[in-house]
Amino acid sequence: MVESALRRVTAGRQTGAPPDRSGWVLRLTESLMSEAETSHRAVLASMMSHGIGTPELHDYYIPAAARHLGELWVRDLASFVDVTVGAGRLQALYRERPNGVAGRFDRCVPMGETMLMIVPGFEDHSLGAFVAAEQLRRHGVWVHMGLGLTSDEIAELLREQRFSVLGLSAATPATLEKTAELVDELRSRLDHVPPIVVGGRAVTDTMTVADRTGADYAVRTAREAVERCGLKTIAAPLAAETMG
Repeated sequence: MVESALRRVTAGRQTGAPPDRSGWVLRLTESLMSEAETSHRAVLASMMSHGIGTPELHDYYIPAAARHLGELWVRDLASFVDVTVGAGRLQALYRERPNGVAGRFDRCVPMGETMLMIVPGFEDHSLGAFVAAEQLRRHGVWVHMGLGLTSDEIAELLREQRFSVLGLSAATPATLEKTAELVDELRSRLDHVPPIVVGGRAVTDTMTVADRTGADYAVRTAREAVERCGLKTIAAPLAAETMG
């Protein structure tokens, strides 16, 4: 009874809008770890009702909530189960298009440019790649996602279709050596490999990462990937971008 009363009090406190962005991020993060399956959807609906649009929601708030989940885990303020559940719910928002909240993006006309966005099997994080893919789509780039693929599977996709760009997600510096091995293997096995772009949190110095991995480019944002590869897009300004 006490726990039930506390939950009702907490819910009552959250009916109004937080004073700033960080308040919304905290509320969203808490709801992602909630025992209630739909708590985070209620928070997302509340955010939209307070004037937060879907581009801002997915370009800023969802990545910020993902980072906060990681910070809670590192500081031992959230359990592994809580963080795993929260991250899974975030990824589901991108996978549920067009039925979920993530489906209500402004649509854009493809410009004939295609990207194969890969989260290699040795990477543990994929949320950033989903965020980057949605940003690229709003620029008019058609993005095919490949999660946890082996080098054989990636090579087969590249043989079957001519992509404009191959994007590789690198979440941590610890995986850059394996990324370099993957790049080298693909180039040695295939007659044609599109320009290779490495993005993600591991890209702190673009020149260094490009050299270490053998990629054509290392980028921090979706817009930078578009510009460096010379892709034809409908380039709409984005408030905040990530890449992988």
